[in-house]
Amino acid sequence: MTADKTIPSGPRGALDAPADEGAAAPGTLLAFAQELDREFAPLTADERLRKSFAMFGKELIATTSFGRDAGLLLHHISRLSLDLRVFFIDTSFHFTETLAYRDTLTSAYKLDLRESRSFEPDNRRYAAAKDGHLVISDTTACCAINKVGVQAAFLGRSDVRAFLTGLRRDQSDSRSHTPFVHVQKGKLKICPFADWPADDVEMYLRLWEVPEHPLAAQGYSSIGCSPVTCTSKPLDPNDPRSGRWVGEAKTECGLHLDYEP
Repeated sequence: MTADKTIPSGPRGALDAPADEGAAAPGTLLAFAQELDREFAPLTADERLRKSFAMFGKELIATTSFGRDAGLLLHHISRLSLDLRVFFIDTSFHFTETLAYRDTLTSAYKLDLRESRSFEPDNRRYAAAKDGHLVISDTTACCAINKVGVQAAFLGRSDVRAFLTGLRRDQSDSRSHTPFVHVQKGKLKICPFADWPADDVEMYLRLWEVPEHPLAAQGYSSIGCSPVTCTSKPLDPNDPRSGRWVGEAKTECGLHLDYEP
């Protein structure tokens, strides 16, 4: 029995099909992504990861924010012995607990970690202290400087053809049609756990005794940057991302979008 098959499999195929983008022009990167997405649909996460590495080798990277469920992807990479560079964006606003979690998982899984951050010397210009808390006056602009622009730089490297993320459909309504493979910023974005429900994630992390993010025990279900304008405990227990950018229409920082938010 493979490690994946210890996890109950969720619905696949038509039930989880991404929004129809229409058939892409033959020979384009989008057409290739759509073909791979169809091939990946019936596979386990292990099989998707192995196939991705077999296809792209050193030109495949992994990305992580060392958030609450980061151990899912990073443990798979370690367990499957995938020799990948792992890119982490140092926004300069991470919780100290997130940085400690980064160190824990990097050491435990011997990750080839590459840290990237903004080249702008005034990257914290939207941050200010208010009532004893750090707040961001313009979260969209701050994310553009400290996340989206940084990601665009390393995805733009000539030695990167595809990248892995831990994105899942059940994380939010905006992610509910996440394909296994699609195109973002001119590169193939691979989401091997797109169809995993939260219960399966939790079961996997427990079975393999993956270290837990220190803030998870405090009730944080989605962990981004530390300012109170960016991350708080969830307001809705049924929506794990309801603690992100509370009071704003914003639902994504932009890292999972193919345009500037």
